[in-house]
Amino acid sequence: MKLVEFAHIIIVIIVLAFSITLTKLSPKTLGISALFLAIIFFVNIGAKKLAALYFQADIETKIWQIQRWGLYERSHLKYPIPMGIILPFLISIISLGSLFWLASIQTEITAKKEKVVKRHDYYSFSEMTEFQIGVIPAMGIIACFLLAIIAYFAGFGELSKLAIFFACFNMLPIGQLDGTKIFFGSVIWWFILAVICVIGLAYALFLV
Repeated sequence: MKLVEFAHIIIVIIVLAFSITLTKLSPKTLGISALFLAIIFFVNIGAKKLAALYFQADIETKIWQIQRWGLYERSHLKYPIPMGIILPFLISIISLGSLFWLASIQTEITAKKEKVVKRHDYYSFSEMTEFQIGVIPAMGIIACFLLAIIAYFAGFGELSKLAIFFACFNMLPIGQLDGTKIFFGSVIWWFILAVICVIGLAYALFLV
């Protein structure tokens, strides 16, 4: 992991931990939230890096940014807006801590130079397909749900719910979020994961 990538992740963890503990902010709650988020990020990004390794690709995690604001070529901002750290702050402060936002990272996926495949005849091309680009972040979402199940049976209900919320937020097909890559990679994959998200949210919001 590059130093810049690591720095982006740490910044996002701190911002999200603050935003979800605003109404009960203390060193203890902030620390626990940051620890849970660090676990979720480790699982999510680790799963995506393993999937990228299989597809002979490199991934880099960055703070979610928005630069394009329209359909035309000229509809670009001169400098990108780091929505991944602005939006969580705004939503949490405006709602006085009753709402939060957990979609704060985007995944840059590029094919490795050696991707003129030696191992997988089926994938014998040098560029990444939209399907492959969609599968990689989908593995991160699936890993979050597996973490939620393990955490639930291990007695860590808050970690379980937070992992579900994180997965659901990152399924949103907005901008450069993982949900967009999954949606354009395979609508079927996105729909299946969306159904799982609805079931997970029902558990997190109503059953616990």
